[in-house]
Amino acid sequence: MKSKIILLLAVFMATNAFALKITNYTQSSNGAYHHVTAAFDDLGKSGDVRCVIKMNDSPVGMTEDTIKGVGTLTISIMGGTPAATNAVCLEID
Repeated sequence: MKSKIILLLAVFMATNAFALKITNYTQSSNGAYHHVTAAFDDLGKSGDVRCVIKMNDSPVGMTEDTIKGVGTLTISIMGGTPAATNAVCLEID
């Protein structure tokens, strides 16, 4: 039983070892251009990243790019208000 817990803990730590997080999110004054900076916890890691802009909890724009440690992705949409938009990023295979 003890070895199963240790194994599960090791698997959990390995899957979260290269977590991706948004470190900065800005947009232009008219809400058309969104700049999302995402970074891996390990800045030596590279990977494909997808960032989605959501307005009122619905996706309205998306882009994919490869980043090396940290990178900024630019997403254009028809426009939005700062209080109604947010960004979500994840690593893709």
